[in-house]
Amino acid sequence: MADNLERLQKIKIAKDASHDRRKGNERGLYLLFTGLGKGKTSSAMNLVYRHLAHNLSVAVVQFVKNSEAYPDGDRLFLSKLKSLGYPIEFHTLGAGFTWETQDAQKDQAAALEAWQTAEVYIKDPAVNLVVLDELHIAIKHQQIDVETVLPVIQNRPFHCHVASTGRYAPQALIDYADLVSEIKLVKHPIAQGIPAQFGIEF
Repeated sequence: MADNLERLQKIKIAKDASHDRRKGNERGLYLLFTGLGKGKTSSAMNLVYRHLAHNLSVAVVQFVKNSEAYPDGDRLFLSKLKSLGYPIEFHTLGAGFTWETQDAQKDQAAALEAWQTAEVYIKDPAVNLVVLDELHIAIKHQQIDVETVLPVIQNRPFHCHVASTGRYAPQALIDYADLVSEIKLVKHPIAQGIPAQFGIEF
């Protein structure tokens, strides 16, 4: 028992020292969520809710996703929070999934509008977090190129966090990111013939 207590005390001393060494190194991070598993947007939205809980300003820009396609729960909830005075801006500017639109020119125009909107927020020193939802898909489908996106993220204000989501994140963004989470698909209810449901998928 005494040996275990001594071990725990040594661990605490080491942890405290490590924590103290990191103090003062806070800065804006680039966080990237990718992979075939479910939960990429949910991970980014959790950052949004944490920021809003501390009354820090947030902007969310959704690529690909179409505001008329389905009643997205995140969008509805953030709209309610905005009406209550929380510092959130939310833009769903995608044209929809490519197999639905079947219009590459329209998809590209929508992605460009979304990026131009996002760029304004990323450069705004008053914004603490910018979420670029499904950005990776827009890049994958060549609706926007990574050479346009990366320099803006790299040159953001010092304190600004940026998070991007979507399958197939390009290697250039992965290489630059401070945090990369690849969410693996193990099982999904769609394989059982279960459709998307309120509160789960949207």
